[in-house]
Amino acid sequence: MHKILIAEDDRKFSAVLKDDLEDEGYAVDLCEDGVEAVLNFIAHGKDYDFVLLDIKMPKLDGINALKIIKRLNPKVPAITFSGNAGSGEMAESVKVGAIRCLTKPFELNDLKEEIKKYILRHCGV
Repeated sequence: MHKILIAEDDRKFSAVLKDDLEDEGYAVDLCEDGVEAVLNFIAHGKDYDFVLLDIKMPKLDGINALKIIKRLNPKVPAITFSGNAGSGEMAESVKVGAIRCLTKPFELNDLKEEIKKYILRHCGV
């Protein structure tokens, strides 16, 4: 079973993401801020096949969390997203290693297809 780490401070949205991805057969760990995401990745990073990060989060934003996660594992695929990030922040997240940055609300089916494509490419299954 492939495992996904989600860092999102909006509990309702993260619950929807988690439920939708679990319905697709993924194991999902949720974090509410960037610090929690980084600590979780330090503890279990080798287990994650994909990372989803909100850009605007308390304690540590998604861009800086992604920088740390990419130092720990440069190959882990990641997508960032935000409902209120500027184009500069969105571009910065891609520059530091995100596959792409989505604007909330986004189509969950598109996200699931993107995840599936990268997991197939990186994990072979």
